[in-house]
Amino acid sequence: MSLSILLRAATAVAFAALAMGLGALGVRPAAAAAADEPPTILLTGFEPFGPKRPPNPSWEGIKALDGREWNGYRLIARELPVVWGEPGKRIEALAAEFKPVAVFSFGQGRPDAFTVEALARNQRGPFPDNAGARPASPSIADDGPVAFLATSEAARIAKTLAGRGHVVRLSDDAGRYLCEETLYSLEHLKKTGKIQGSVLFCHVPPLGATVGGKAVDAPLVETFVLDVLEAWRETQPVKEPQASVRKASFQVEAEEQPASNASAREKEVRAFVEHYFKVWSDQDMSGYDDCFMTDAAIQHIDGQGQLFTITRPRFIASQRDAHRRSSARMVEVPESIEIHFEQQLARAVVYWKLTAGARVEKGYDHFTLKQDRGRWRIANLLFYATSEE
Repeated sequence: MSLSILLRAATAVAFAALAMGLGALGVRPAAAAAADEPPTILLTGFEPFGPKRPPNPSWEGIKALDGREWNGYRLIARELPVVWGEPGKRIEALAAEFKPVAVFSFGQGRPDAFTVEALARNQRGPFPDNAGARPASPSIADDGPVAFLATSEAARIAKTLAGRGHVVRLSDDAGRYLCEETLYSLEHLKKTGKIQGSVLFCHVPPLGATVGGKAVDAPLVETFVLDVLEAWRETQPVKEPQASVRKASFQVEAEEQPASNASAREKEVRAFVEHYFKVWSDQDMSGYDDCFMTDAAIQHIDGQGQLFTITRPRFIASQRDAHRRSSARMVEVPESIEIHFEQQLARAVVYWKLTAGARVEKGYDHFTLKQDRGRWRIANLLFYATSEE
């Protein structure tokens, strides 16, 4: 046996002895300790607005939760500064440190209700922060889209919270201040893979306000926060135990059937989306109109970040006019389609490309689809352009 082999063998024995000794002392290797640690949920709130302002309810309501064990999770609470450009940096660093399965951020909002935010615009208002500075750039992320829809099931969470007795509303206007910057940063970090879990932003009323006959104090805000976590937990898929290899083959086939059904549903939605773009490009306005439910709502975010809601008849008429006035034939195709399902609904995010002669435009369509008259139809469409070439 060579000297190098003898040295490696001796080293292996020494490490084995060390590991046994550590085990006897109750010291576990780092990998084993990490495996036993519960998953982390990160909570953030804000410092007070200005040096002489009262405490911020978003921080007062979560600070006592720091380090608490909750339903198999470890809660980490951190305070964010009211400084332009800082929320995204701080949350990115915290996400890298703790690897959270979810990040829930809170800020101070209107005095008459708790609010679940469903839309984040890539736009800052001209307001001074706690350092007295106005934003250096009007955009939160120069490389980001005009807006993000909340990736968590905001509407369902808001409904659950209302069912728990909270006065709560679903909002599509986060205020263009540090709260909106935090919300947009959460979605941008998730989109770029720097946050792997769920993200959500909620506004809470100021301390001392009265909401639903209750005085707002830190315990009430903490109760709301814990109910947000519970509502989120109810939206998470249940992980079934792995099927035993001893099960009969017909039982395994039965268990695999839902996955096949989900795949079939996904194919149906994908086919619908492709049909939607084809009839529009073919200028088949009757077929295009048939893609929408009768009371569908269509929303558009313009280049300044303003949100407009349009009725279905008005929207179809505008698309017919756009084709008629275009000097070159317009063709729009989906370049990517992301699909997921929420009970009776399907949600599809489509990155599209429109060509009209030499003009090229790109953007996003966010579809909410529901089964109607025997097939998928659009209940809500939100769209915006991102660039022109």
